[in-house]
Amino acid sequence: MAKQSTRVSRKLRRLLTFRQLEVLHAVAETQGVGSAADKLNLTQPSASMQLKKLSDHLGSPLYEVLGRKLNLTESGELAVAAAQDIFARLEQLEVDLNALQGLHAGTLRIGIVTSAEYFVPHILGPFCKAYPDIDVHLAVGNRREMNQRLADNLDDLYFFADQPELEQHEAVSVGANKLLVIASAKHPLAGRQSVQWQDLASDTVLLREEGSGSRRLLEKHLSSLGHSLPKYRVIASNEGIKHAVLAQLGIAVVSAHTLDHGANKNLVQLNVDDFPINSQWYLVSHRDKKFSVLAQAFREFLLHEGGEMLNEGLAYWEQHRQPRLPRK
Repeated sequence: MAKQSTRVSRKLRRLLTFRQLEVLHAVAETQGVGSAADKLNLTQPSASMQLKKLSDHLGSPLYEVLGRKLNLTESGELAVAAAQDIFARLEQLEVDLNALQGLHAGTLRIGIVTSAEYFVPHILGPFCKAYPDIDVHLAVGNRREMNQRLADNLDDLYFFADQPELEQHEAVSVGANKLLVIASAKHPLAGRQSVQWQDLASDTVLLREEGSGSRRLLEKHLSSLGHSLPKYRVIASNEGIKHAVLAQLGIAVVSAHTLDHGANKNLVQLNVDDFPINSQWYLVSHRDKKFSVLAQAFREFLLHEGGEMLNEGLAYWEQHRQPRLPRK
């Protein structure tokens, strides 16, 4: 029996490819062959061919589609688990090699919620300038997607606007995050010195999807004040929300960092009592993460120079009522 197992193992080693496992892993992540192909910059036929080859090699179907839902078979679940083990070992190999090479090579993997995409690249810039030979993989998604990436330990570090629910994480504050009430410059309350939340009862609030960091912070803040949300619409992106506000479809509560200096001049901050919401940006990692030399160096950079860049941008906002992107 041991001999047969060895022969099968050698056969798989000869026939399986990392690309096949990568495609299957992406299918498990995205719940679709087409979306997995997009993620890996493949055509859908190419991704389907890789999956068929893997299924033929393993002698078992890997997934089934019922209606619109894709479900992994038991064989598919086992293959995904094996792929994760292989990728984790390769990642550890990169960590070990980075330790030998110092900061002159390697890949830095960062996951950020969409609100953070406005400032993280500006913090990354000085670090990458100091270490021009490193590669950076920046994954951007909503809170649910980043929670899943964190649970799967896919990246070195994450930016969250509110601490994640996952127990196996470590979080540290890296800078201030202020959530402002914004409206079109044509809003009837624009320019008023003091506005009560009740004055906005007839307005539509434009919100991100349920569970997003900004929405969670707003709901907690209003609850603590004894207020509730008026009617609202859900819009899936910060840019979409800003354009909807410009079109006078409603008001919104957004992070100051999404409003860079000199842009969106037709957006105004409403002077609502008990706002802005004072929160923090959190730098998060999986509790079991083994940092490479590169990831550890970037973490230290974020906790010092990166945090200073963030807070200096908001200090500008305190003086000019208009935030400024981080700069060095």
